[in-house]
Amino acid sequence: MKRLSKFRKCEIDLGRYSKRLAESESQLVAPDRLAEAITKFIEWRAFSYWLRLVVERDGCVSQSMSAILSERCPGFLEYAATFSKHHPQEPEFLWLRFLEWVDETLFRVATAQGWRHALGYQSMRDPRMDRLRAYWKQCQREWALSPPSPLPSFDAWRQSALLGT
Repeated sequence: MKRLSKFRKCEIDLGRYSKRLAESESQLVAPDRLAEAITKFIEWRAFSYWLRLVVERDGCVSQSMSAILSERCPGFLEYAATFSKHHPQEPEFLWLRFLEWVDETLFRVATAQGWRHALGYQSMRDPRMDRLRAYWKQCQREWALSPPSPLPSFDAWRQSALLGT
């Protein structure tokens, strides 16, 4: 029991540290700019959830998904291919490579200016993220039994997720 309480204390301490760091970093950016970045962050996380669902359902990156990624995220497929080439023993989790690419490419200013942790901390506590995660989990369960045909577009999936349907 003592071991569990020691881990729990560490978890609580880490949570407090993370909150303090986010509060401190929030001072480095204008509130309206942070709010805008949070919305963009959530949008890209939504896309990553949908991407994961579709690629896992298809078992690969289809031609249509490749076209979507090339249009919406220029350079991402090359990034993922380079990663795979340099890490041949590592399992290919395209959605993880996507999250890395988004953070490195689209949120590099937040990182460079020192408020990236605040962005992630606040985004992950936003009710929109809760709805996205819940809907992703629901779709993951349902699609494993009976995938929709045709698959929903990202915009349709995101709308359903954010509306909680």
